[in-house]
Order: sequence, then structure tokens, then C-alpha cells
Amino acid sequence: MKKELDEALCAKYPLIFRDRHENMQVTCMCWGLDCGDGWYNIIDVLCGMLTSNYREAEYHYKSIKDKLSMGRWPGATKLVTQEDIDIARSKMEEEAMKVPVATQVKEKFGGLRFYVDGSTDKHDNYISFAESMSYQTCEKCGAPGKIYTDGWHRTLCDTHAAMDGRTEEYKCEEN
Repeated sequence: MKKELDEALCAKYPLIFRDRHENMQVTCMCWGLDCGDGWYNIIDVLCGMLTSNYREAEYHYKSIKDKLSMGRWPGATKLVTQEDIDIARSKMEEEAMKVPVATQVKEKFGGLRFYVDGSTDKHDNYISFAESMSYQTCEKCGAPGKIYTDGWHRTLCDTHAAMDGRTEEYKCEEN
């Protein structure tokens, strides 16, 4: 993936990509997002889903903190207290600890692989869905694609397959 796109994802999702610049003895993320630019949107949506609970808690914390200066919730009679803010901050910190950490993001056998530490079943389902979408999305441009092979499998649109000299679509043989 282009450096600019890699950096944009890492900046937008620092909790997921917190090990992005660690050395190779710690994580495979030191090599960056090792796939084509066409899967940027798939990875972006996936990371949004993986961080959705945290972002919701973060939004609640920031909005309740901003309301402290008003003294009351808009349209309500309840006073905003420091205890409300502390509870919201605690919830946000708790959710931050539940965000999985990417250990490797790459292309393999024509599909996206998004490996993480600290995932839940819900996270694994999101990852599985994103990986399945990659088999229908051109890795180079993000257009609808299919798997082509010349010994190496790649998911490409017809245009990029032709540009890459690939003419044989991969067919899975059934027993």
C-alpha cells in the first residue's frame, strides 16, 4: 500500500496500529500494510467497526466533559458532575483496552489477511467479512474483481488483470 494511505490508516486508527513502527522482533507491522491500494476502503471500514465501541465511548466522554462548563445537560434538569466525567472516562479507557491490535496486514492467496491480537468473536466476524470482501475487490484500484492466477493468485478487475498479463481466472476444483 502506498505510504500515504498506510500513514492515513495508522493516524486514523492509532489503537489498532499502535505497533506499526515497532521492530520485527515485536510485530510484522514493521513492514506496513502489505497489500494494494484497492483494499484501502475495506481496511478503513473494518477498522471503523473494530473501534466502534471505543469511538462511541470517546464521543460520550468528550461531550459530557464539554457540558460540564454548562453545568447542566441541555434540555435536562440533571447537573453534570465530575463523577459523570470520571465514569465516562473510565468507560472510554475500558473500551480502548478492548480494541484489537494489528499484528500483520497483507495479501495472501489473492485475499486480505488481517491478523490481530486481543480480538473477540465479534471482531473476528468483522475481520472474516472484510477478508471475504477482498476476494471480490481489485487489490490495485478497488473496483469489482475476481481471482486471477498465473501460479500466484491475485484479485483484480479485468483491466488490471489484462495490464498484469493475467488471462486465466482461478477456478476452484471440487472433488
